[in-house]
Amino acid sequence: MADRTARETLGLVVDVVMMALIVANLALLIVDWGFASPIVQTQMENYVPALYTWYDQTIHQHFLLYDLAFVSIFVVEILVRWGLAIYRQRYHRWFFYPFVHWYDVLGCIPVGSLRSLRLLRLVAMIPKLQRTGLVDLRETYFYRTFEKYRDIVLEEISDRVTVRIIEGLQEEIRTSQEVTTRIGREVIAPQREALIEAVTHRLQEATAVAYDHQQDDFHEYLDGVIEDAVQRNREIGTLAALPGVGRPVASLLENAISDIVFNVVDRMVTDVCSFDNDQAITQVTSISADALMSPKYDRRLNQLAQSVVLQSLDVIKDHVQIRRWKEVEPLANSPE
Repeated sequence: MADRTARETLGLVVDVVMMALIVANLALLIVDWGFASPIVQTQMENYVPALYTWYDQTIHQHFLLYDLAFVSIFVVEILVRWGLAIYRQRYHRWFFYPFVHWYDVLGCIPVGSLRSLRLLRLVAMIPKLQRTGLVDLRETYFYRTFEKYRDIVLEEISDRVTVRIIEGLQEEIRTSQEVTTRIGREVIAPQREALIEAVTHRLQEATAVAYDHQQDDFHEYLDGVIEDAVQRNREIGTLAALPGVGRPVASLLENAISDIVFNVVDRMVTDVCSFDNDQAITQVTSISADALMSPKYDRRLNQLAQSVVLQSLDVIKDHVQIRRWKEVEPLANSPE
């Protein structure tokens, strides 16, 4: 643990030193690039001739030597890091390091267009220094602005890619039955028992609620049906025709039949809606599921599955197309 901490500390010190050297080298490049302008040279020669002469003779005329001094340090540092990467087996192959750190390698070439790649090394160091806590750019206005627009770009790209994938999948579903067939065979069929159980319990709950709300209406309906049946029954009609007691006895018999039928129906609904006695609804649901998955209904079931999947994908696509970055409070126009 101590060796690892010492190694990390040494690596951090090297990074800080290299960052200082890169900043100095880039500053020298910028200054010499500006000094190469005839306008700058004329102005310096007129206003600060001593500084102009010193810089021209000491640095500008020997600029390549100064740059090569920096380059030699950069090359040594790359070779040392490459050797450590090989020793620690950081990459799958020993020659991967220069390809991973291509900006370091190309930045060592003393050519104007490639020298600017040294700036990438500086940028690559910032996250590492951020993790160590030496610098903290997260609360700065520029970092928050960069992070905001980076998230916007990533969201827009990912949303467009996702929408294209969904549209391609929808087109494939419309032109081929393979997807819906596999959904029925590999998704729905293995979950058959769980689906039957869920549908059974849902039917029981729905039946119990509906019966509880409509119990009075149902009782009234049964009374009407029984009254009509009694009036059509010849034997009860004969009994009602008896003088004196016929009509009261027929009325009592009608009420008794109504109560018996209602109690039987009420007990039957109560038993059916009980989770402890759901065999009947389970059997009905199972038979219905088998009928739906039979070849007779296979085409209609595939069409239904296709419609459900397509509409579900439309909902997902609409959800993906929501630009959530617009819902985030915009950054202030100036840093706090």
